[in-house]
Amino acid sequence: MCDADYVRSIVNNGLSKNDAVRLFVECDFRVLAKVANEITEKVTGNSVTFVNNVVINYSNICVAQCPICAFYRPPKHPEAYVRSPQEIINAVREARARYGVDELHINGGFNPDLTIEYFEEVFSGVKRAVPEIIIKGPTAAEVDFYARVWRMSSREVLERLKVAGLDVLSGGGAEILSEDVRKIITPYKFDANTWLRIQKEAHEVGLHTNATMLYGHIEQPHHIVEHVMAIKRLQEETGGVLMFIPIKFVPWNTRLLKDGIVKGPAPPEYDIKVIAISRLILGSTIGRIGAYWASTGKRLASTLLLSGANDLVGTMINEQVMKQAGLREYTTIEELASIAREVGRRPYLRDTLHRKLIEVKP
Repeated sequence: MCDADYVRSIVNNGLSKNDAVRLFVECDFRVLAKVANEITEKVTGNSVTFVNNVVINYSNICVAQCPICAFYRPPKHPEAYVRSPQEIINAVREARARYGVDELHINGGFNPDLTIEYFEEVFSGVKRAVPEIIIKGPTAAEVDFYARVWRMSSREVLERLKVAGLDVLSGGGAEILSEDVRKIITPYKFDANTWLRIQKEAHEVGLHTNATMLYGHIEQPHHIVEHVMAIKRLQEETGGVLMFIPIKFVPWNTRLLKDGIVKGPAPPEYDIKVIAISRLILGSTIGRIGAYWASTGKRLASTLLLSGANDLVGTMINEQVMKQAGLREYTTIEELASIAREVGRRPYLRDTLHRKLIEVKP
């Protein structure tokens, strides 16, 4: 019988891949959540953290045209855009003045017309205009694409972006770190090993990173387990991962849904299992696991905070990728704090590097 004592004994004896897959498949989501929550409370107590950030997409032009994505536009599409460096700088300045944001989360598509000088102008200009802002982005996928376009090594790209002002590499582009899944959902992106390599290179040049996992499409439980274990190995090797963020696939307006490859969003029980098994595998290796309200919705995010997650990621002002996929949720610092409090947690506003914590009082 798969009760909490059984799960605890498996975890305490060292969770193997087969063990984790079996727990994911056979155990009730409530049991997994209970044990995962116990582990999380040992790791970080009853705290829930999040950052106050603005999301700016420098361009929606992308030649990869992945069937999981509703955000991209092909070159010359009437809705395609590239934001000028000054436009981005002005938007960050305004977000800082109006909302007090501490982080710029910046990414976009694979736009072959952009140069390294464009990104250097953006990052250095943002730092001059708003020195206190931490810049997070782009993804390892973008680094790989632009390195090939610019005929540079990915390490050189990372080094130049860091000098220009980049502080943290975004965790995106990981999707699922299994090639049999990637060839369907991201057929023209790099492979899993390249994502892991660029993450390591970022850590080696002095950039911290986040790590993500896109779930709820065509993956199977063993893909979830393999992905989380790969992230754990990365962290054990480099120690550079700040947070693990499972992101629920939102199918609306994507080709995967239009082609009938997926039928709709994963059920809430599956979301809970994904978060719980992530904590059971990671333990204290990565302290913070994100409940990404922008993809799950706020109501479910509160449940995920009792299932192994302990971070609400951010206010995500101006987030567009999920909006293009069909979600229209917005939030504030006060609302995220309320979500944490309603499940008995103490909310803390953090910075991107998880160094500065300020409790958000009612």
